[in-house]
Amino acid sequence: MVYTNPRLTNAKIAELYDADYFQGHGFDTSVNYVREVGEFTEKKDDYTLHDWDVDCIAALVRGAKGKKLLEIGCGTGVFLAKAREHGFDCAGLELSSYAAEFVRSMGISVETKSIEEANYAEGTWDVIVMREVIEHLPHPLESLETVRKWLKPDGVLFMATGNYDSPERKVKGSDWFYFMPEGHLYYFSNRTMQKYLRKAGFRIVRVTNQGDMLMEWLRKNGILERGHAEPRNLLRRVVFQLVRAVNHFISSGMRIYAVK
Repeated sequence: MVYTNPRLTNAKIAELYDADYFQGHGFDTSVNYVREVGEFTEKKDDYTLHDWDVDCIAALVRGAKGKKLLEIGCGTGVFLAKAREHGFDCAGLELSSYAAEFVRSMGISVETKSIEEANYAEGTWDVIVMREVIEHLPHPLESLETVRKWLKPDGVLFMATGNYDSPERKVKGSDWFYFMPEGHLYYFSNRTMQKYLRKAGFRIVRVTNQGDMLMEWLRKNGILERGHAEPRNLLRRVVFQLVRAVNHFISSGMRIYAVK
């Protein structure tokens, strides 16, 4: 397990997620969640960045219609808006009051609390999503145990985070883009992620090394269809699996699926 030490106090960590952070001026300049809202609003049906992730989740829970989905660390809410388009009944949990207002403006319910402060009943959610969140959490194992309780039996946890064992990290060393000690407190490999999830009580765990931009490229080039986690055409499915297999060995990101 790789972690940041020493780290900021919890109070200082909370201060990081202000308006500047969500506008791309914080410790992570690679993200601009406010700009993402603008792109989503402008492109509407042509905005497809999160479609494949939602399709994969829907396939695991056997359809999205009427299924309850909670996104923890939902930011400005674009992923939730996309999940709602697919038929999920969506809600968010977000520390930042600034970001939460964007979510509410889309008509999606959101609580401005931490995982520790939230008080959902056991077995509330069919799906819980934590995209680029677990690396920010001061106590990831305890948080995963809590999240598991909130899921219904056979409920799905979907996460995305950096891959510490990626070739890029090994080549760049301390210059790896994902090393952000102010906000990224833990760094997982495939092995440590699987161990953490098993220890938290999940019975089925699948860790893949995939990036959302690759899947977006496959969609734009006609390999993937909206509404399907894999191509229906045999030849396209072969191409899809080959691309995923190669990407598994080079991607700097992980996509994780765990079942209660």
